[in-house]
Amino acid sequence: KDFEAVLGKRLFKREKFGMSLTQEGLELYNDLKSLYLQEKEITKKHTSGVINNSIHVYYDWGKSQYLTALYQAANKNCSHINMMRFSKDNFEEIPDYDGNTLILSSDKIISEKFSLIHQVKNKYLGICCQQILAQKAQENINTLLKENIWLCDPALYKTAKIKKLENEIADQGKPISIRLMDDLNCCLNFIQTHHSLLFTDENPIKSEDEKQLCFIPLTQTELIYNCYIYKSKYHSSILNRFVDLIKELE
Repeated sequence: KDFEAVLGKRLFKREKFGMSLTQEGLELYNDLKSLYLQEKEITKKHTSGVINNSIHVYYDWGKSQYLTALYQAANKNCSHINMMRFSKDNFEEIPDYDGNTLILSSDKIISEKFSLIHQVKNKYLGICCQQILAQKAQENINTLLKENIWLCDPALYKTAKIKKLENEIADQGKPISIRLMDDLNCCLNFIQTHHSLLFTDENPIKSEDEKQLCFIPLTQTELIYNCYIYKSKYHSSILNRFVDLIKELE
């Protein structure tokens, strides 16, 4: 009985209208829940004979270099991979029925369903445009930003960093003209024939055919961001195939 009394005090605390778990009790509950879900998954595989071989990757904007790495890893592991966009407004609607979900986000998220597995720090944005525009502005970033149209992914445009930059440039006396586009190839075609700046998180210039374009990093401290990678908190075994790769992303 002494053991039961001591255990009860460690796991539960009295509240005005009953009992609640202590921090230690909550940790034990989460550990037991994790073990239960893992056992449930194993049992399901053995009884049904069906093994889920798919992973679902959600991302907010950009991050094509990470998506490509995950796609190549899935191909190597003979796994199926689905890639879908999400926004902060509908984050809680992301399903996680089978524990096989990854999330790539530029903002920290708080969720009971997902846990942080890796963080890529000090990423920077950049602008891609015709070299002639950069030369005309004498590679002065402020001049370049003031005198040309911005092409921006809708999700990126909603971020505080872009809003702040827009306000700073607009305060210099000239309103900014912005076009929202979420297709990288469309943007690359557009900037080759228009006085436009493509905001992107990587250098999109891949071939000699695009040598008339240039990429200029925006290295201001206020435009530095991190990439947070989350996984299903109670993940299925298929995600184990990607853990090492994810922790090496930079």
